[in-house]
Amino acid sequence: MHGDDRPTFLLGVGCQKGGTAWLHRYLADSPECDPGFRKEYHVWDALDLDEMAHFRTRLGRRVRRAGGQVEQGRPADADTLRLATFLSDPQTYCNYFELLLSRPGIRLTADITPSYAGLSIDRLTMIRDAFDRRGIRVAPVFLMRDPVERIWSAVRMYQQRNPGAHPGSSVERVGHVFGRPRFEGPTRYERTMAAVEQVFGPTGACYALFEELFEAETVTRICRFLGIGAHDPDFDRQVNTSPKERGHRMPEPLARRVAEHYRSTYDAVADRFGRDAVLRRWPTARLLDW
Repeated sequence: MHGDDRPTFLLGVGCQKGGTAWLHRYLADSPECDPGFRKEYHVWDALDLDEMAHFRTRLGRRVRRAGGQVEQGRPADADTLRLATFLSDPQTYCNYFELLLSRPGIRLTADITPSYAGLSIDRLTMIRDAFDRRGIRVAPVFLMRDPVERIWSAVRMYQQRNPGAHPGSSVERVGHVFGRPRFEGPTRYERTMAAVEQVFGPTGACYALFEELFEAETVTRICRFLGIGAHDPDFDRQVNTSPKERGHRMPEPLARRVAEHYRSTYDAVADRFGRDAVLRRWPTARLLDW
């Protein structure tokens, strides 16, 4: 147990394509958890990260549409207006989750937005302190997936959403983009861990490998860290998976190139989980000739 009996706000900091959607569904099924009206609130990344500026643009369009509906006396999207309030006055974001935690029996709420992996130390400190003033513990959770597989899965997701912008096979696409900021930023786990630990200390966050998420022991460990009881998980339920071409495997020369590019990431995760554990869970680590 974490030793802190305050109610808990789960700050999910990644990784993208690392099982966060499944974890959100699992936690939302707990009678002790109310994560609110969505999984990813996109407040801090939209405010701070250049690559997420498009979220503000899209939200602005939705707000204008909702405003027109309000003006006409028609039903408007309350969640859109609430999100706009969060971005306009971030204290209302904290107040919202404080309200959820005030309900009888609720011990946990959450914002699991994978792009929070790029938040700065200053922003993480602000989030921690804002909730601390409200008597709420911030508990970061960071799920990490084999970097080669994470990037390949992200490529397939983008191809599914916008095929014209991501031509070719998923394997070919990986070879073109694996070092670009859009893919590199979410894969540099060492940077996220360093920032989180500077703010929350060496034991103040929960880390897990995606490849071990679908095991009772891992789920129980995460729930214990979050201060709630574990319930029976549905490991057969798939959430937000990316389609993979039948029979396709990453050619070893390309997998080796990607793994070598992220050698420091593999090393950092091995320092935390042990080299044997990483070799067992992330087969591409063997391409690094450790």
